[in-house]
Amino acid sequence: MNFTLNEDAEEASFSLNDMLASFDENTSAYAHMPTRNPYSHFCFALNIEVSAEELIQALKVYLADLERGICREVLCIEKKMMRKEYWEKGGLLRRNLQTMRGRLEQEKMINAILKVQNGATYENFIACVDHSYEEVARLLSEIRQKVMKMPRQMYGQFYMYERSKHDSQPVTMAYDEWKMQESDDSFRTLKGKQTQVVVEFLRKDLLRLLRMPTQSEIDDVEADKVICWMPCDYDREYLMSDEFRIQCAKFRRFCSWDGDILKLNYDCLGKYLFQNYYKMTAEERHAFFELDLMQEMINKDMNKVMQKAQETAMNHNEEVMKRAMDRATVMQQKIKDCIFAMTGEGTLQHLYDFTWLMAVMNQSDNLPCFDTPGSFVNYLRSLGVMKLPTESSINKAQNKFFGTFPDWEFTDCDQTEADRRINVGKRFLSLYRKSQ
Repeated sequence: MNFTLNEDAEEASFSLNDMLASFDENTSAYAHMPTRNPYSHFCFALNIEVSAEELIQALKVYLADLERGICREVLCIEKKMMRKEYWEKGGLLRRNLQTMRGRLEQEKMINAILKVQNGATYENFIACVDHSYEEVARLLSEIRQKVMKMPRQMYGQFYMYERSKHDSQPVTMAYDEWKMQESDDSFRTLKGKQTQVVVEFLRKDLLRLLRMPTQSEIDDVEADKVICWMPCDYDREYLMSDEFRIQCAKFRRFCSWDGDILKLNYDCLGKYLFQNYYKMTAEERHAFFELDLMQEMINKDMNKVMQKAQETAMNHNEEVMKRAMDRATVMQQKIKDCIFAMTGEGTLQHLYDFTWLMAVMNQSDNLPCFDTPGSFVNYLRSLGVMKLPTESSINKAQNKFFGTFPDWEFTDCDQTEADRRINVGKRFLSLYRKSQ
């Protein structure tokens, strides 16, 4: 079964509830008929039968719509309406028609009317009226059963259909007026507005028809987080009350948070409105849509503010990264110039002398640091150094000295060679610092 709201379906120009109420009034009114004129009784019965046929057809359409996942009207069906006895009101009309049968069958006009009714006889007519009562009761019972098993998403579609009928202009105008009065449209201002709108909604006690929350649900309410966003002159006694925490606990069943964006669960809201439709006034039902529309506009503006903040942060990060990349590029060029100068002047006599360059860079601030000889060799290659040491030659050289520059000590050479190696590091630092 495909539960989708058919937006293209042609809306009925009548209310099924109105038809149901009118039929109820007609069947009840017969008991108070003062006239003894048989023709008046027949006309009343004919009117009931015609209206019953129209009602039955409308109920069948409503039932078919439920099968297709469409529900646009909450029917006010009381338990007594699902019994045939309720509609026939003790069978008074049937008994009167049968009592007056002899006189009515002699009326030519009545016979003509019955012929128009698909050639029905007087007895057929009485049976049809009786059957109509039974069919209305049966259809209402079937509808009630279907409604009780409605999928959750149908309630959400019902909610959206009801909201579409609500005039959003007053809410939009009120929000625009509020924005004009505010000195800024910052996130803090919007968050405060969002919180106050919800609190004002809760004060109306529109969730009174929900079951009372458990103590665990109440304990989950973080009232302090709500209070901090409210105006300092707001009714603090209410905000600190148990009643407010209970209202918050109830409201949490209908909403979720995406960061600071409040999202309403339309399926749950729709079910609540559907099941309690006639226990609330039209103004109370409209309050749900006003809250929804107001939060929708607040969320839209909050998203704009957050998006702008994200774009600013991204631009800042990009600028920081660009400066960092520029510094890295400059550093690479300086290191490259130093190595080429040292190669040209003969300071780097052996390929393993690159070991002392790697060591001095690792032990100096604001210079590249290398975890492995391999990463250092790759770095030299990226600089364009043509004659490169091997990883194994650097590993061997690393194992033959210890200490922190410039107090290196070596295990494989005399002091003269040790001084030369230390001078490789000193010469590199000297050239690098002069280039800054």
